[in-house]
Amino acid sequence: MSAATGVAVSFLAGCADQPVQRTVRTPAPVTVSVTPHPARTVVHAFHRYDAGQTADFHAQKGVALRLLVGRPHVSTTRLSPAYGQPPVHGYYLTFHLAVTNTGSRPVDLSPGDFVVRMPRQGRVSSYDGNSPYSGAGRQLDATELEPGDAVHAPLTFDVRGRHGRFDYRPDRRTAVAWSF
Repeated sequence: MSAATGVAVSFLAGCADQPVQRTVRTPAPVTVSVTPHPARTVVHAFHRYDAGQTADFHAQKGVALRLLVGRPHVSTTRLSPAYGQPPVHGYYLTFHLAVTNTGSRPVDLSPGDFVVRMPRQGRVSSYDGNSPYSGAGRQLDATELEPGDAVHAPLTFDVRGRHGRFDYRPDRRTAVAWSF
């Protein structure tokens, strides 16, 4: 046995009664730094419904309405077989409205109180595009609803898409909205 081997054997023999320690290397924890982004919180000052649902709207003392906005009927052609123009923006959406004055005071109602909000188009009134020339029959007219009175009428919009939001805006601010 060589001298080096003898030293190694005696060294190992002397360590035999010592516990063996093993070093396990664990990788350092990976720290991902996330840059905080602001959260977007949307608060609406009005109630939102799905088209086809009824909304009870209470404004001020004595002024209350029950509004039902049906799901829109969609057309890509004029709305009369005999006359009218096709939609300029691609679609006519016709909503059937039922509005009842459930309050104790008269309420004025007109087509200008309603708009649709469309992606990539914004706010659209029933006077925009070819809506007035659609060939639709009777549409909602300006009227005064006495307490207990109701009106049932369609309202047509010339729009670019089939999905959006229908708004009731009696004072140029949305009071109630329906998604469609």
